[in-house]
Amino acid sequence: MTTVSDADDGLSEDLYIDRVEALSRATVRRSFDPYVDIDWEAPENALDRNDPRWQLDPESSPLGATDWYAEQPMQRRIDIGRWVTANTLKVTLQFEMMLIRGVVHYAGKMPNGSRVFRYLLHELTDECNHIQMFQEFINRTGEDVPGMRRGSRVIGPILGFIGGYANFILFMGVLCGEQPLHFQQTLQHRGAAHVPPLLNKVTYIHLAEEARHIAFADDHLAERVKSASRLKRAWYAFLFPFFLRWLIGEMIGPPRSFAREFGVPRRVFKAAYWRSAESRRMMAESAADVRRVAEDLGLRMAGTRWIWRVLGIEGRLPRYRGEPDRSPMSTRTTEMRTVAAWRLVPVAIMAGVALLVAPDGVKIIACAAAGAGVWAAYHVLRDRRGGVVGNQPFEWPRLFVWVAVCVAMIPAGGLIGLALVVFMIWALAEYMPTI
Repeated sequence: MTTVSDADDGLSEDLYIDRVEALSRATVRRSFDPYVDIDWEAPENALDRNDPRWQLDPESSPLGATDWYAEQPMQRRIDIGRWVTANTLKVTLQFEMMLIRGVVHYAGKMPNGSRVFRYLLHELTDECNHIQMFQEFINRTGEDVPGMRRGSRVIGPILGFIGGYANFILFMGVLCGEQPLHFQQTLQHRGAAHVPPLLNKVTYIHLAEEARHIAFADDHLAERVKSASRLKRAWYAFLFPFFLRWLIGEMIGPPRSFAREFGVPRRVFKAAYWRSAESRRMMAESAADVRRVAEDLGLRMAGTRWIWRVLGIEGRLPRYRGEPDRSPMSTRTTEMRTVAAWRLVPVAIMAGVALLVAPDGVKIIACAAAGAGVWAAYHVLRDRRGGVVGNQPFEWPRLFVWVAVCVAMIPAGGLIGLALVVFMIWALAEYMPTI
């Protein structure tokens, strides 16, 4: 199913209901039960911890595309791939638990006879089956993975509950969480021979049923945006890229505890998530279908497109869901460099403010540059000492340097200098993977 663009006045009420009913009928006609449709005890579905097919695919995994990963021994590549695969499924089931909270709350407010209520309950049944299916798979890998980062595990249930009241944001979350995972699992199925058969069966079920959920989210957002005021549209347009960037990071990027467990150097971890040109291309491409929907809804306004660029999720608009990227590699590389250059924009803005507003603007800029230099020098020295991994124990010296630079900047350059040094450090982090 496709979504009519906002420029065409979205979906009519009757067409929207017809599509909801069609999705309900499709769910009844073809749905899956993971404990009926998958023979978990079949010999071909056994998960071998030493199966070389666990290795990460460089076409779909940012870490798998790094030289560091390619240089690791075979068994280590297998162990890393098995852990990442299990953790991705754990993140997915945690995300679906979060959505269930919001959908249950939203459905409970619907009137008797609502056709949307019926579809939503079908969707909840699908999601519960997916949670059971993914957890069963994780249990059979033998990996004790955490899933989402700690902060997301804390705030996720709260956001799910709030989504029951703000249903536009709830289904924006559905779209921003499901589409990047849909993109990654689609790439996996294009190389189906290179992953364990059980993983293909699990993700096949998920892809088939999530396609319905994504279609409903597209249509529901198109229906809701018709009646939204200009202020609400501007608010939704502002939130959209932040939701998408957060959920891409959760769905595709492992938590930093993974880096410590496998000794991934900080430089490699940062490059893979998301500072190298190849990883940025993957991130931008995983956001392509959501960009298309946001464009159709009129939620990629001229005033908010810079946010998409700064967050690294700007790119082409596919003609249809899942359209492969056929643009020349040179064009993709240029786009990634443009994204990195946007880190320098706030530095230039704050430097301009210092020169225009403060009588000692040159001094403020010089002090901020010195402070950022101290911060960068600390990271260079730390990197030369070696042993820097993606999630090493808490660094008190690093905190001391950060506080010292910021505190010194207030008397030296005031609040303008403080803002300038923060943006300078942010820009340096783009070019120094150890920061």
